[in-house]
Amino acid sequence: MNLSIRHRLLLGLLPILALAGVAFAVPTWLNVHEEIDELFDKVLRETAYSRADAAPPSAVLPPSIPPADADGIDLVSQAWRADGTLLYRSHPFPPLAYPAQAGFATLDWRGEPWRVFTLKTADGWVQIAQAVGERRETANEVALHLLTPLLALLPALALLVGFGLERGLRPLRNLVAAVEQRRPEALEPIPDRSLPTEIGTLVAALNGLLRRLDETLAAQRQFTADAAHELRTPLTALSLQAQVAERATDPRKKSAALAALREGIARASHLVGQLLTLARLDPEAAQTALLPLRLDTLARDCVADRVPLAADRGIDLGMTGADSACVVGDGEALRILLGNLLDNAIRHTPTGGRVDVGVVVDNHGVLLEVGDTGPGIPEAERTRVFDRFYRSPGNAGPGSGLGLAIVKRIADRHGAAVSLAEGEGGCGLKASVRFPKRSP
Repeated sequence: MNLSIRHRLLLGLLPILALAGVAFAVPTWLNVHEEIDELFDKVLRETAYSRADAAPPSAVLPPSIPPADADGIDLVSQAWRADGTLLYRSHPFPPLAYPAQAGFATLDWRGEPWRVFTLKTADGWVQIAQAVGERRETANEVALHLLTPLLALLPALALLVGFGLERGLRPLRNLVAAVEQRRPEALEPIPDRSLPTEIGTLVAALNGLLRRLDETLAAQRQFTADAAHELRTPLTALSLQAQVAERATDPRKKSAALAALREGIARASHLVGQLLTLARLDPEAAQTALLPLRLDTLARDCVADRVPLAADRGIDLGMTGADSACVVGDGEALRILLGNLLDNAIRHTPTGGRVDVGVVVDNHGVLLEVGDTGPGIPEAERTRVFDRFYRSPGNAGPGSGLGLAIVKRIADRHGAAVSLAEGEGGCGLKASVRFPKRSP
């Protein structure tokens, strides 16, 4: 059963109030009884001394009390001679037992307990007794008078607690109502002025979530728009090439048209593959765990996979150095990173050129480098080429404009820094990916 915060707080506070009331009432009740006992004991003692100072009667004189009023007697006195003769009594009942010693005692007399004070005098004994029931009745009345305000205050406190909780939780209910009334597309921040600190913290967290969600949706909308724009051109070209192939009657023209169609399909397939790769690398998508791996081994495998392609283009592809390097990363993602760098280098390097790959370990971490002898990239554009779908002006070669954007996304996920610079001797391009140094 899911209880509201108000009910949970009430269930927690009301027992505390009740326990506080009991903790106050019980000691008060006991203290009142103790004080009443001490007070009446003092009255008994002083009465006994007053009776002892009075002139002793010469004979036992039973008081003239009507039998109908005798049951209301709750304080009696007696006087004894030293020889055990009853000298005086203030009641018409059988006398209290002859005292054995002075001081306070509790006796059973007339079927109920009585508190008795016995005083030793020169002539004998003086006894003053009071019914214990009368003491209890008086103590109970005094205690109830003291505790009645508390008994009335506890319900009032419970009502005040309920009112305070209702008032304190009102901003939370207002927040819930404001969120429920929002349209699904409304991602603007929730107003957080004049809110309690606890709810303000919650609203700040919600606003942060709304901001990130808005950024993610904006990025997805932009990605969808860019992808639609980029796919429109190759799909239109494929349609035209298919029409040309259908209309061609000359076998050579038909063969050329089909070859162009196959090349267009390959470019479109490459673009779709890059788009899917970029979508998988989205920060909001589920990511695989980063594990320790050998970067030099991975680099050798990637180079070996592309040696036939480089050889077919007349390009010298190889490793200039491969230090034993261990990094923490996603092996599949790092293969894509290095594969994109190698594909770009091979694509833009002319026949007879070189593409070199190196893995270097230094005091700053691990450095992965891919250098080529192609035309390079102007310094003013080396930052923009990491944007999605960006292609340098005048670059008519094949490509989707997503390769370096994917490289940057993977590097960011691994905490690595990617940079572009001129190649050896100011020729070509050198792409560097710096992985941070691992903690020992």
